[in-house]
Amino acid sequence: MNALLDRLAEDHRRLAHLMVMLEGMLDRFHDGSEPDYELMCELLEYMIDYADQVHHPSEDLIFERLLARPGQGHDVLRRLMLQHESLGQLNRRFKESLEGIVHEEVLPRDEVEQQGRELLATLREHMRLEDEEAFPIAREVLSGADWAELQAQAPTADDPVFGKADPERFRALYGQLQAEMRQ
Repeated sequence: MNALLDRLAEDHRRLAHLMVMLEGMLDRFHDGSEPDYELMCELLEYMIDYADQVHHPSEDLIFERLLARPGQGHDVLRRLMLQHESLGQLNRRFKESLEGIVHEEVLPRDEVEQQGRELLATLREHMRLEDEEAFPIAREVLSGADWAELQAQAPTADDPVFGKADPERFRALYGQLQAEMRQ
């Protein structure tokens, strides 16, 4: 592997953990309980912020490099790049609904839950395609020089939750992750 793919794979592992956390909150929501909406909103804010500014742009650089060459997987690569845009929209729509609940707007629970379930299903399928199809193509096709150029071009920012943590901005999410580590 290489540093850029290692970072993206680690991002996927972390995101998978957060998706399990979000799914548990959606299960409580489905059962009629009131989940920690602040935690849910922070989780989505993290996903929007880090994914849209660092993770997806890094992947898009790789996919664009692969698309510029003849070879396999072009349909999958194009689909993944389009999904990056739609994932951002799904994240924002769900977060806006959760913020509406926090601000006491009347929203149908089943619609809000469906938004969250759709987001999770789309994310899981998206990550599966990247891990099982796109990343293996990249490993096979791209040279060391390609990876060095991509690494230099990729956005660099500390992960605000898992890297250099920002416990002020992501107080509830950071607290939940710390609590899980103590268990």
